[in-house]
Amino acid sequence: MKFDITCLIPSSQTNGRSAVFREVVQPQVGPPLHTHTQQHEIFHIIDGTFLFQKDGEQVTLTAGGSICIPPGAVHTFKNVGDAPGTLHFELLDAGKSEAFFHRISTELDQIEDLPAFFAEHDLELMGPPL
Repeated sequence: MKFDITCLIPSSQTNGRSAVFREVVQPQVGPPLHTHTQQHEIFHIIDGTFLFQKDGEQVTLTAGGSICIPPGAVHTFKNVGDAPGTLHFELLDAGKSEAFFHRISTELDQIEDLPAFFAEHDLELMGPPL
């Protein structure tokens, strides 16, 4: 599986306070259940329909919708539409997010120990995707 993630605003433009990304998500696809140990993550739906799960509660968002995930919240999402969907997301502070998403989008099949990879980037892998 290939993830289509582009860095829109690198942390070098915000003194490390944030990084902003765009992701085009294929239908019925999303990341595994995980948590960020130190970062807030804010999602903005550009187009499509996404099911988000945060700390066991689920909400469906469409274009114009947003959700904030605080540090420590166990979360994931899934494009529940039948076409690719686009979202923008911000990580506050940027942390190691640029390196993480670069590897996820270009070298996912080469990462042998996914939990250790997550941990290296201040994330904890908590379970499978939705």
